[in-house]
Amino acid sequence: MRIKRKLAACLLCVLTAVSLVFPASAHGCGRHGGHHGQNTVAVQPAVITVCPAGGCTAAGRHSHGGTVYCGYAHAGGVCDGNCRALCPVEDCALTGRHTHSGAVYCGYAHEEGFCDGDCRALCPVESCAVSGRHTHSGAAYCGYAHEEGFCDGDCRALCPVESCAVSGRHTHSGAAYCGYAHEEGFCDGDCRALCPVESCAVSGQHTHSGTAYCGYAHEEGFCDGDCRALCPVESCAVSGQHTHSGTAYCGYAHEEGFCDGDCRALCPVAGCAVDGQHSHSGTVYCGLHHSGGFCDGSCAAV
Repeated sequence: MRIKRKLAACLLCVLTAVSLVFPASAHGCGRHGGHHGQNTVAVQPAVITVCPAGGCTAAGRHSHGGTVYCGYAHAGGVCDGNCRALCPVEDCALTGRHTHSGAVYCGYAHEEGFCDGDCRALCPVESCAVSGRHTHSGAAYCGYAHEEGFCDGDCRALCPVESCAVSGRHTHSGAAYCGYAHEEGFCDGDCRALCPVESCAVSGQHTHSGTAYCGYAHEEGFCDGDCRALCPVESCAVSGQHTHSGTAYCGYAHEEGFCDGDCRALCPVAGCAVDGQHSHSGTVYCGLHHSGGFCDGSCAAV
C-alpha cells in the first residue's frame, strides 16, 4: 500500500508539472478553434491598425497570422474601436446607431462606407441658435446645416479672428477653425488649398508630400471639395452630375473646364413661375434663363 501511495503521489507531481509547462489553450480548451482541434488565438495589439493585406475584403475587425486588424479605411490608419458597418437592412428607416439581431449598425450614409462614431443628428430644436456640436437633454446634435442631413464630425466654425491671415484648418486657444470663406457659413472638412506647385499638371484633387490640394482654378481661392471633372465619355448623353466606373463627372459644358458642384438643371415643370433655384420632388432646378442650357450657380436670384 505504501508503494502504491508513493507511485500515485509521484504521478500527481508529474501531471502538475506538465500542466504548468503546457497551458490549457494549447490543448484546445480556449474559445477559438483551430485545425485538428488546436487553437489559433488572435493576438490583439495595443494599437490596431488598418489591414495591410492586399486583396483582403474583410470589413471591421479580423485577423491575419494571429494579429488583429481592421478592414475599414480609418483616416489615421488606426482603429479606435468605434467603427461600425452601415445598416444593410433595405427597409430600415432608423438613423444613427441602432441594432439588428444584436449587431450594431449606423443608418447615416457615410461616404467612407463605414461609421467612425463621430456622426451626430442635426439639431431639431427650432428655437436653438447654437452652431456646431452641442447637446439637448443629454443627446448630442450639430447646429450646422449639413447637406447630407447629418454631421460627420468634420465641421468647423469659420475663423472669427479679424487679424488672422491663416487659410484652411487651424486653431486659436485650442479651438479649431477654418480660414476659408465657405458660403454655407461653416467648414464641412472637405476644403483644400489650390495646388501651388507650378510644374504640376494634375487637375482635380491630389496630394504633394501628403498634403491635399486641388488643381482646378476655383474662383473662391480654395476648393470646397465639390468639384468634379467634365464627362469624357463621348457617347454619354447624361447631363449634370453622374458617375462612370465609380468616378464622378458632370455632363454640363462648364466654361471653367470643370464643375464646381453648384450647377443645376433648368426647371422643366410647365407652368412653374419660380425664379432662381428651387426644387420639385426633392430635385433642385433653376427657373432663370441661362444661355448655356443649365444653371452654373452664379445667378443672384434664389
